[in-house]
Amino acid sequence: MFLLEQAAYPAAQRRLKDLSSIHVAIAAVLDGTIDGEVWVDRPVEPRIALLANGDAYYLAGLPDEASDSLADLKELIPAWAYFFVEDHWSDRLGAIWSNTFALPHPRVRLGFSGASHGPAATALPEGFRLVPIDQRLLDLEPGNIDTVTDLMEGWASAELFLENAIGFCVLYDGCIVSHCATDSVSGSRCELGVGTERGYRRLGLAKVAATATIAECVRRGRPDIEWHTHASNKGSIAIAKGCGLIERDRHIAYSGNLPAENVGDLHPATCRDWGLHLERASHHISWYRFHATGAWTLAGDRPRALANLRQLVDGGWEGEAEWLEGYWAVQTLVDDPEFKAIVAKQRALKEA
Repeated sequence: MFLLEQAAYPAAQRRLKDLSSIHVAIAAVLDGTIDGEVWVDRPVEPRIALLANGDAYYLAGLPDEASDSLADLKELIPAWAYFFVEDHWSDRLGAIWSNTFALPHPRVRLGFSGASHGPAATALPEGFRLVPIDQRLLDLEPGNIDTVTDLMEGWASAELFLENAIGFCVLYDGCIVSHCATDSVSGSRCELGVGTERGYRRLGLAKVAATATIAECVRRGRPDIEWHTHASNKGSIAIAKGCGLIERDRHIAYSGNLPAENVGDLHPATCRDWGLHLERASHHISWYRFHATGAWTLAGDRPRALANLRQLVDGGWEGEAEWLEGYWAVQTLVDDPEFKAIVAKQRALKEA
């Protein structure tokens, strides 16, 4: 496989065209506005194209015509990837990916209905303030400013982010507590991401930020708005639909992560099934214990969750203690003395 320079990205566009029609991130990487890497099996008229953007990997092409490159793909695609493939690759995953324990993640893509105006604005609760994500916000340096600076990290430069990204955040008591912004843009297309700090959810803040962002995207000539989420994320889907977006299609990703982002997205029995699967997988890929801890926490089995966490840390896991403390699936454990002791051990091991 050949790693392309950006000037050679057009060679991969034909192969990635169908996936790009679903994922704005692919088009944005090929445009050079957000970071990514592109590989092809041959520089001219490639049969396979692989694109990486953060932990997301996208594979397209003709596996039957490029069987000599399948082993190379297995070297390139990390076990921790969040993996999107064209449908005809789904029965080849064992040949091209070292993670044989990844499971399908059903996902939903929503989009703007195409109306000539944005959705109606909604009011914020008293004490909250809506502000655009721009240089003035950065100069203000509110609390939780890393909410914005983390978004900037995925772009090719801070200048490109400030020039092309569109978004709003909600401030309360000098801190960012909710936001919505374009994760990627390409031509008239953009994909939105949204988030709200714990303790400020279910107040309608994300809907206000998303409504303002959608209206601004339309005003600035990017009306082809998309919103991707886990099919299990009922809250995200409700926000998107409440802002006037409609379901476009459903597709599949593959990953070892839990197919959810919020407590309550998955039924406890489903979490138990995931816990069993992730435990089995951890005998081959040790960091699966991280996700097994989350699965058993959500299933309501505290002892088994802590047992997996202990084995993760004792097994030489190289992750950060902060990842454990911030993991959404284990928040009911963060004040547990046993959880705190295991996390403290991981912190000490990393600092040693």
